[in-house]
Amino acid sequence: MRTNVLTDREYLGITIPFMLSTMTQPLMGAVNTAVMGQLPDPKYIAAVALGAILFNNIYWFFGFLRVSTSGYAAQALGSGCREEGLLAFLRPLFVALIVGCGCIIFQKPILTAYLALVAPAADVAELCAAYYNILIWGAPLVLFNYVSLGWLMGQTRVRASVFMQVSSNVLNMILSMWFVFVLHFGIEGVAWATLLSQLYGAAVGCWLMYLYGNFDYKNLDYRTVVEPETLLKMLSVNANLMIRTVCLLTVNNVIAAAGAALGTVVLAANAVLFQLKDIMSFLVDGMANGASIFSGRALGQKSSALFWQTLRMTYKWLFVLIVLLVVGFFFGSTFLINCFTDLQEVAVLAAAYRNYVLVYPVIAGLGLALYGMFTGATYTAPIRNMMLIALAVFWPVERLLVPLLGNDGLWISFLIFVGIQSLILFYSLRKLREKIYKIK
Repeated sequence: MRTNVLTDREYLGITIPFMLSTMTQPLMGAVNTAVMGQLPDPKYIAAVALGAILFNNIYWFFGFLRVSTSGYAAQALGSGCREEGLLAFLRPLFVALIVGCGCIIFQKPILTAYLALVAPAADVAELCAAYYNILIWGAPLVLFNYVSLGWLMGQTRVRASVFMQVSSNVLNMILSMWFVFVLHFGIEGVAWATLLSQLYGAAVGCWLMYLYGNFDYKNLDYRTVVEPETLLKMLSVNANLMIRTVCLLTVNNVIAAAGAALGTVVLAANAVLFQLKDIMSFLVDGMANGASIFSGRALGQKSSALFWQTLRMTYKWLFVLIVLLVVGFFFGSTFLINCFTDLQEVAVLAAAYRNYVLVYPVIAGLGLALYGMFTGATYTAPIRNMMLIALAVFWPVERLLVPLLGNDGLWISFLIFVGIQSLILFYSLRKLREKIYKIK
């Protein structure tokens, strides 16, 4: 590939597969929920939902392993240094294995604390524990998969990373239906299906790393893997991304609690609309993944030209994507809402608030896309600052507007939250240029 010119074909060749592969993640959750929904008692759905929330909190919290690994691997590719490429894999792998094993060691206190916090009914808690006790053993596998997937993405092994992600999720869906409907394993069947798909993903990841890594393990000085200065720098990058995740989880929990306080129908309608909002987010996030690859490569090559070409290309195709999302949702919102619920009162209320989802990609799209530019360059301090400022504004605004405007106030507060993120990251681009690329 030419390093001086980034073409539309090259850019879309990376971003479109990432966009499509990210869409399998919400589809997998929808299938698992639908499978449990066929069982004769709603307690099964509730138990899986609680278990999924717990694991989402754990894995989202350490999702930085995928993001930062992708950035470092892209930089190593840009610099052409094979040793840095190996270290971009081994350093986050070291952290992932420690965290994964820690989850297993402390599995009982984690579950006890979570159930005490949520306080579900006894039968739901029992089913949730059964689900959790199987799936917790997949923690090291999931975190290993984050690292291997991030490395493959950073090295622009597009087909390999898409195959790993899509095939794992599809296998999970198939096994879930087989274990529950054919073998009648119940909630344990869904847990085993997910665990086996995680094991499969790890096996595929090992195979792909062997196939594409081309690493020189014998001549590597392994002390460099845990070199304090470099390891602390990596942890600092990851800590900033972890703070972002904590802020996102805080806002999600506040929105859920506020929606519940407004009534069951409002909570259900918001859940439908947030599912549609999340689909938009996953698509833009796929574009951000692609942008992060070229941003990281630009840093590795010390190429300001490639960086600005990537930024301009991201602006152009983000505009196209936003137009498609807005037009598609404008004409298809009624159909999409009815796909999620056949309860008339929920569908009617969701339709009443759909304009907030309509403007969401316009307000949030820039921040979501620029997130990839910053993570690819592993310059995450602005991301940390962005989230802390946005959360500091969201909290009092939500406290003020919800009592005055009800659910409208909740949605307005959320859109202000994502809008601030877009503004701050756009403003921080100058710092990204000056501090990362040393361009005056």
